[in-house]
Amino acid sequence: MKKKNVQIIPAQTDLKRRAVNFVKGFDISLSPEQLEELEKVVQRSSETFVRDIGKDLMDCRRMIIQALGDKTKRQDAVATSSDLAYSVKALGGTFQYPLMTQIAKSMENFVADRTTANEKQLLVIQLHIDSLYVILAGRVTGFGSTVEQATVAALTKLAERYEQPRE
Repeated sequence: MKKKNVQIIPAQTDLKRRAVNFVKGFDISLSPEQLEELEKVVQRSSETFVRDIGKDLMDCRRMIIQALGDKTKRQDAVATSSDLAYSVKALGGTFQYPLMTQIAKSMENFVADRTTANEKQLLVIQLHIDSLYVILAGRVTGFGSTVEQATVAALTKLAERYEQPRE
């Protein structure tokens, strides 16, 4: 094998300046005004999260209920549930809903590698969705009380009990 000559070309100064955005970016030490601006952005994002996830939970629950009565809709309901679980798990902690992240993780594990579900399995998914919605509607931030933690444990056990058959 022949060795190839490699040439490293350093980035141009103006490219570095544009990448870091010296003109519009934030300084390392933030002023009170900049902190306030960032808090407003996070608050708006949090409200958007609550609104969007609430709608997604209702839509997914509706799909699960339809799939209970129509076996042809089960594959789409499971796929939608999987996507929803992933989204909630990923974003819950970001917006101060780590309890939602725990429940979504249980749901995600339950629907992982599943292409369809039987009636009992759809009901397990529905219970996860209902729990997520209650937490969101009640704006339960943090990890919740012992009641909420017991609910997470119960959902996880329920998911383990009805995990098979995995279709």
